[in-house]
Amino acid sequence: MNHPRRPLALLPTPLQRVPRGSTRLPPAPLSRAVLGGMYLKRDDLSGFGLAGAKARALEYLLGDALSCGADVLVTGGSPGSNFIAGAALAARVCGVECEVLVSGTALERVPVTLQMVTCSGAKVLYTGSDRAELDKLVDEHAARLRDEGRAPYAIPRGGATPVGALGFAHAAEELAAQLTFADDVVVVLPTGSGASIAGLLAGRAIIGARWRIYGVSVSRPLPQIRGEILGLVARMGFSAVTDWELIDATGPVDDRDVDTMLLALRGEGVLLDAKYGTKALAAVAGLRARKETAPIVLWHTGGLPGALDLLARAAT
Repeated sequence: MNHPRRPLALLPTPLQRVPRGSTRLPPAPLSRAVLGGMYLKRDDLSGFGLAGAKARALEYLLGDALSCGADVLVTGGSPGSNFIAGAALAARVCGVECEVLVSGTALERVPVTLQMVTCSGAKVLYTGSDRAELDKLVDEHAARLRDEGRAPYAIPRGGATPVGALGFAHAAEELAAQLTFADDVVVVLPTGSGASIAGLLAGRAIIGARWRIYGVSVSRPLPQIRGEILGLVARMGFSAVTDWELIDATGPVDDRDVDTMLLALRGEGVLLDAKYGTKALAAVAGLRARKETAPIVLWHTGGLPGALDLLARAAT
């Protein structure tokens, strides 16, 4: 998997064990069933802006863009996308211009993610359309820039390309070096665009690991995201992958997410966001309820802006 890489993140991120039966945990069934004895892969500590796990993909996407001689990065996302914030910052750090297409119309209250985009010097273009249209619009915008003599590098939502998936393919080797205590491990990874789990599946195949992988889909229906994940894996050169499943977590944020966030915060001082973190932790609870006895690694992908929004909701 040799490919140009522009280092951005502080790697490896820690693998944190949550003590079984910790007295710091509240005496609730969810805490006993979920937190005790599991492990957290702390990509929230990746150290690059607010990108969290997205910094892994951006290292390879920016490496590829620079090797191609790109002078402008073109990508898109919803206003609350952590990826567009990370992409704009990565482009600035690497000396490349950036134009970001944002779904919907201009907002009266600009989220932190969009504030980071503008503070990074990127150009924000509201599309007025749904986020499902963004990948097509990104390609069309890049084509217009190319016609104007620019050298654009187009990135779909979430960095969902074989190049972007390389970040998690290499993360598999990183995790393997930390899992010195067991081969039979369950890895739970929340996913939006599918690039992270596709990369992890490819990386697991390369190193021959035996982990079972659960992807927690937070934004796309299971048939759609399954097809996109398998498509990415195939484009990376792996036609058959097994020992993985998808869990549907596409529902709205509710009081259960607040309770789950408070459990992790009060129990271990870990702050989870509502879209990825709390949904993934609830998925771990479901696995425990199914009598899963193997060590579980929950990949904490970050999402600090969303975590702070959830914290504010809990305080009201």
